[in-house]
Amino acid sequence: MTAKVSANSNTWIWTLLRGIVAIGLGIFLIAGGNTATMTFAYVVAAYLTLAGGMQVFSGLLNRRAPGSATDRIRGLVGLVGGVALLLLLAFTTLELATALLIAAVLVIAFGLLGIFESFFDRGRAYFRWMPVIVNVLLVALGALVFYSRSQPNFSLQLWGGVLLAILGTAIVVYAYFVQKPSPQLVTDNV
Repeated sequence: MTAKVSANSNTWIWTLLRGIVAIGLGIFLIAGGNTATMTFAYVVAAYLTLAGGMQVFSGLLNRRAPGSATDRIRGLVGLVGGVALLLLLAFTTLELATALLIAAVLVIAFGLLGIFESFFDRGRAYFRWMPVIVNVLLVALGALVFYSRSQPNFSLQLWGGVLLAILGTAIVVYAYFVQKPSPQLVTDNV
């Protein structure tokens, strides 16, 4: 007899990969040289573009689902802001400080909309802490950029890398211990 596994049984693998990428980027920032910070700006812009595009698509497919309106707004912030930042980085001589400020504002807005959705726009879905933790860490990442501008001796590259590594570790733990289907649950669904 084979176990019937739901279509979302592999969701944890994609979440795990996102966590590993965040850990890798954090380590790259901590150990990287001068180009690591510019690469970080590109990666944040690419993340916002991809995450925003997926949220817009999800919000359009599930128009009647709780949080779909917030998904579309959050997705548009990420998609439009991420594409604009990528274009500004690629086709102009945008200074690193300006690119990081734009990325910080976008990440803060993206994170705050995610926090709003987790608390106020989830409908009857049960409350989950992991989206709140991830979005709070995104807001903190954006806030680090503003803090680094007021403190000349503050290493944005180091602390941004540490925060990304913590974020990635939290996502990996969540994927493996919460999202991964247990063998007992799979056999109970037979």
